[in-house]
Amino acid sequence: MSAEVVTIRDVAKLAGVAASTASRALGGGSASEQTRRKVQQAAEQLHFVPNQAAKQLTTGRSNIVAIMVPEEPDFIFRDAFVSGMIAQLSSSFTAMNLLPFLALTKPHDAQKFLTVLKSSGAAGVVVINFHYSKAFADALRQCGVPVVSIGTPHSAMRTPYVDVDNYQGGYDAATLLCERGCRHIAVIAGPTDMQAAVLRSEGVLAGLKAVDLEPVAMVSGEYGAEHGETTMRRILEEHPEVDGVFAESDEIASGALRTLLNAGKRVPQDVALIGFDDFHVARAVSPSLTTFAQPLATMAETATKMLVERLNTGEWQCKAVLFPAPLVRRESA
Repeated sequence: MSAEVVTIRDVAKLAGVAASTASRALGGGSASEQTRRKVQQAAEQLHFVPNQAAKQLTTGRSNIVAIMVPEEPDFIFRDAFVSGMIAQLSSSFTAMNLLPFLALTKPHDAQKFLTVLKSSGAAGVVVINFHYSKAFADALRQCGVPVVSIGTPHSAMRTPYVDVDNYQGGYDAATLLCERGCRHIAVIAGPTDMQAAVLRSEGVLAGLKAVDLEPVAMVSGEYGAEHGETTMRRILEEHPEVDGVFAESDEIASGALRTLLNAGKRVPQDVALIGFDDFHVARAVSPSLTTFAQPLATMAETATKMLVERLNTGEWQCKAVLFPAPLVRRESA
């Protein structure tokens, strides 16, 4: 057998099932867990490698899934959320016998998005880190394949999505800072064309309003340490009374922390600081960051399941999943 090409019929014969059943079991289709295990064991024993071209001919679609990231290439590899989500999605798609295809386009480049997606032959697409623009939203509607968004889409869109509860995270950040006794709170926000940042900002403003407070400053910018560093410097100059900061990402918080320490401020004694994400930088800095965690693996697995169900049944079984962003208490607040 090892000298010949192993087919799905060989796998089915060894597993004691029909070829169509074996194909469904290996392709993430409908099959009992017992059948799926038998077929997978037979495939492993025979060192079976699926013929993707043949699969596309028999099912009418490929098993390629595009992971679309509308960001500048350098951002992708330095942003912990994007790089981490790509890794988790690749793992979860591979486990479902889907072939992940990483498609990179610049923000708002709708035409490039359509060109890349169509040339890939992908059966579906997951979009990460979505910067809203009408042209890009129109491109998603026109692409002709199912789309899942990692992150809450703009209110004008109806794309199924997986996300954390960014609004509640922002609200909880305000509550925690107020409970610590902070009354002069600044917000270093993310980009205004991304719903995650918009929702975090709305949440923290609502949390402050609940105790009759307003932020002494609220400045939007990119999810990066440089934004945190320069904005924190400006806030200290214009509002030296600041005693609490909500930074809408851990990267922003790390930059803000550097500025605070360089200015001789004690964190959290003089200024309490809260981030968002719970990525490596939150544990690497000193003092370590109090932050809100994003469950990347769970989000990726959920998006994969949603897309696979849509591909297999032709319908969305679920169109929105929102996970809590649990507080991770460390030293900065």
